[in-house]
Amino acid sequence: MAEKKDLTKSLLEMYNLLHRYHLMWYGKNFGGLDPWQGQGRILNALRRMHSITQKELCYILDLRPQSLGELLQKLEANGYIIRYHSKEDRRAMIIELTEKGEIFQQQKPDYEELYVTLSEAEREDFQESLDKVTLELREWIQRELEKDDYFEGQNYPTFRV
Repeated sequence: MAEKKDLTKSLLEMYNLLHRYHLMWYGKNFGGLDPWQGQGRILNALRRMHSITQKELCYILDLRPQSLGELLQKLEANGYIIRYHSKEDRRAMIIELTEKGEIFQQQKPDYEELYVTLSEAEREDFQESLDKVTLELREWIQRELEKDDYFEGQNYPTFRV
């Protein structure tokens, strides 16, 4: 009889495979730009701002001006953004998304193709199971945050030492 597979291992394997699928999809369609890192992170921020100065973008993304400048040069060379001097302050550079940059933000992988082997009943059961685990995880996190030994870090809760 086959050994029972550990649920956590299965979940982590699925997470890793989904991450790999995600990176491969963006690699195939956008030359490797990941919306959560590097140039993709900048495009993601610009989608929300529409027009922003380079200095403001440095502050929002917590990047050094030199690092941001390099990434912006690459994005501009690839046609994702345009940069121009502000009319009010000629020293300030305004950054905007181009049509190509907007398309990057609008296109997303079609994750539905991952579930084609599941029947409608299996999909519903899978969704119900995921909802239960997600709810338990959310409640655990909320209980932990109510304790005095956690504080809100920049992007996620952090344990107080």
